[in-house]
Amino acid sequence: MNPPQVKNLMHAWEKGIFFGILMAIVLVVVCSSATAQPSPTSGGGFGRFNQGVPVYWPYHALFMSTGFVLLVAGFFIARFRKTGNWYKTHMILESGGCACVLVGLFIGIYMVTLSGLPHLRNIHELMGVAVGTMVIITITIGYFIKRINKSKNVIRMSHRWLGRISIVLVAINSVLGLLILSVILNRIP
Repeated sequence: MNPPQVKNLMHAWEKGIFFGILMAIVLVVVCSSATAQPSPTSGGGFGRFNQGVPVYWPYHALFMSTGFVLLVAGFFIARFRKTGNWYKTHMILESGGCACVLVGLFIGIYMVTLSGLPHLRNIHELMGVAVGTMVIITITIGYFIKRINKSKNVIRMSHRWLGRISIVLVAINSVLGLLILSVILNRIP
């Protein structure tokens, strides 16, 4: 690598670290009020449930929908708007979308834990973990497109199709989440 490439790689790395730290701070701020709440009395029930889902679902939905919008915007930039800086814009949007999806995923896990409900008990939760994993894999494969010389076309096609499938699955899972949320919130007395 020549010095400008190293400098650009370090600059991108620093941006990624900064963005990751920023997302971690947001997650801590969002989740800190739940840790400050007193533990539920009488071993659970709606008292414990009310500390989780009704409190944190807006944050979960906000991060997930923001992540979805950023992922779709990054897709459209790569597919339809290949101008001078399209690759950098695509990379930033997709990385931001991935970070938001992961923060939303962790908020969802925290929300369910705080509620005292069992994890991975419905299709929304199972699909959410699968989609989160797919988004991470897609971003990782995208990172290696410019850095690997062998099988570049296979890697590029894998990245494209995993990205497309991930976006569709995020949309489907969002609808499932809203349906489950409407059922859950209607059960609260």
